[in-house]
Amino acid sequence: MKQVSQSSWKEWVRYAQNDLGIATREMERECNPRHRAYEAILAHCQQSAEKMLKAYVIKNTPSINPRVFSHDLEAIRIECANIDKSFNSSRFTKHVTFLSAFVSARYPDFWFSIDASHALRGINSAKRIGEFISKRLGLAE
Repeated sequence: MKQVSQSSWKEWVRYAQNDLGIATREMERECNPRHRAYEAILAHCQQSAEKMLKAYVIKNTPSINPRVFSHDLEAIRIECANIDKSFNSSRFTKHVTFLSAFVSARYPDFWFSIDASHALRGINSAKRIGEFISKRLGLAE
């Protein structure tokens, strides 16, 4: 098990918020929609969710299971659910499942074309994950 500073969870949240901000700004950027970086938007959304999940685990456990430091959102969600069963809710898991599909979106060999609807759904999922976890971290009402 890895020891992690309890204060570092706030940095994970800050980085997660930065990733979501980058995704949102790219989606709102004025440009020809064909030139918008939808794959980058989804990669940042996936990263935002991953960092929020990790922040929750880091804050709530003294020793971190090494699988938490992977990119596997489902594995990290399970670690969160071991702490708080509400992480098993279907409303939450649907957002994690959607974003899990895009861990490889940042690579050219990604297996399908990403469009605006995927990017918008990714931003929505990352926001919902962030809101859900922020409440459990005592950062939001």
